[in-house]
Amino acid sequence: MESKLGYKIDNSNYPNDTTKRFYSSLRLVPESIYERTVEEIDAYTSNIPRAHSGGMAAVPAIGDVATIAHGDDIIRLTHRSHIVYGFAADIKYSFGVNLPFLLTKDEAVKILSVARLRRSSVPSISPVSLFFNKLPRELRDRVYQFVLPRTHWSMDEEVGRVTDLDLLGALGDLSGFYFPFGAESGILTVNQQMREEALPLAYRTTSFELEDIDELIKLLLAIGQIGRENIVSLAFGWQSNSENDFTWDEAPGKIRREDMDRFKGSFQGTEVEQPFLTLPVIHVETCLQLLKQCRRLTNLRLNFEREPIDIIDPDAFKANVGIRGLSSLRGFKKVDIQSFDHECLDHEEGVVRWLKEQLESPVP
Repeated sequence: MESKLGYKIDNSNYPNDTTKRFYSSLRLVPESIYERTVEEIDAYTSNIPRAHSGGMAAVPAIGDVATIAHGDDIIRLTHRSHIVYGFAADIKYSFGVNLPFLLTKDEAVKILSVARLRRSSVPSISPVSLFFNKLPRELRDRVYQFVLPRTHWSMDEEVGRVTDLDLLGALGDLSGFYFPFGAESGILTVNQQMREEALPLAYRTTSFELEDIDELIKLLLAIGQIGRENIVSLAFGWQSNSENDFTWDEAPGKIRREDMDRFKGSFQGTEVEQPFLTLPVIHVETCLQLLKQCRRLTNLRLNFEREPIDIIDPDAFKANVGIRGLSSLRGFKKVDIQSFDHECLDHEEGVVRWLKEQLESPVP
């Protein structure tokens, strides 16, 4: 390992940090030096983090900090050491979300490269705008409504359109101004004024579908304040793939009843085959805080694994910290709850019906 990485593996490579950090995949950084070294080997040999090694932006020297700000939202990017994951990114949003990441140099370069773009990189004027700008704003809005189609944004090949969600680029653009819509939203690329005026409507006419809360968090970070304030329709799975991977690595095989507290589940049986049968824990608070910023969100579809609903005691399900927080979100016009196999669950009595009624109840 040391010969491949080019440096000695010991505690001195890892600055004293009491903060629990995440990789850009939202996977929790392990405490074990050996496991962290394995992650560094994977990152070093992977083509993905090396794709930006040519970098447009210079990174701070070891010990220095680069700052990115948008209003009261701020990112502090610290170059901590010479190892592969040598950068710490601390993201703090004014509404309470704090995300501490551990990044490679290539990932840091990508964040800084996007941050150094200016809105002037979007054309400020075009021939069509000379006439269009003379129209009253009300008429321009009518044009935007006509030319922006209702679209579906998803990362699932089975759904149809597949879109790459670039979290690193998003962290360099806290406003969400550069979020990439598809070619059918071409009016957003005409010039800066049209993009500024039409972008909120583009979010309102797009339904977003994500596999789990990890993807949801990445999306709600990527679309920035503009997107969060205008998104209307959202579907996602109440599970965390990064958490499933982490808990499986930590406790492979069957989980005994006495181990359940560790995974925040309450089961009626004596053991289960896989930890993903428990409800998500690690990223739930961040997920809920971001959802609370989506004040126009009215249409919601939740996907659940069938097993936790069938296995977890109803009172324990309702008392789960994530479910309790989720059920506190109110005022949705339409809520659908189904399994990942597209089986409708909210017509049944029990916790699913209860959750749907809570979400659709009026805001207090």
